[in-house]
Amino acid sequence: MRSLPVKKAGLSTPATWPLPRVMAAFCLGVALLLGASVASSAKEPQVEVSKRAASLPGPVYTWFPMPKVLPGESDRRVTDATFRAQLQAAFDTALKAKGYRPAAAGEKANFVIAYRVGVRDLTQTTVHDAPEASMAQSSVQCGLDGCSQIVTTTGGGTPEEMKLETTTSTEGGVLVEVLEPGTVRVLWRALNRGTVKPGAISQKRLDAVAKNTLAPLPPAAGH
Repeated sequence: MRSLPVKKAGLSTPATWPLPRVMAAFCLGVALLLGASVASSAKEPQVEVSKRAASLPGPVYTWFPMPKVLPGESDRRVTDATFRAQLQAAFDTALKAKGYRPAAAGEKANFVIAYRVGVRDLTQTTVHDAPEASMAQSSVQCGLDGCSQIVTTTGGGTPEEMKLETTTSTEGGVLVEVLEPGTVRVLWRALNRGTVKPGAISQKRLDAVAKNTLAPLPPAAGH
């Protein structure tokens, strides 16, 4: 496997890491992040671990910023500098709880960690029959020219417009990968995806997201 450029400290150099190599390493992650809809009834986040590890190479890590490639990743709600700083701080807290720590200046990291985050708004429309519609009538009204999914008939045969109920929700996804320093080999990967609850995004909420996302990550040796 070809190695990526490294600094003297052995850390990956974001400015010279070839984009095609980065995208190859994250191709599965791109497919997962916001790639599938979550059921409208989903309330709690779902964490999917697609790459497991019994342990990591050591307790020291460094962050690697990933490019934003999906539309949901360019949403201003997740590109805000304050939000990203709070989210990364939340991950640092969750990693510390598992016995990991950021690399000091000039210190060689045992692994590189990166995340992608995105959101998208979803709209779902449900069709309801009119209350007085005959039980014998189908919710789809058919005639000589085909079937209507907008108009039904009442018990007396009078055409009536169906009632449409539209609901909106926000779906969010956070993908975290642990990489081997100097390469694009993935050591561990997890995706946390679910419906975002209304309200301001606080540090407490982000701490909970980070803790939940990294819950399946193995703790540092001896911790």
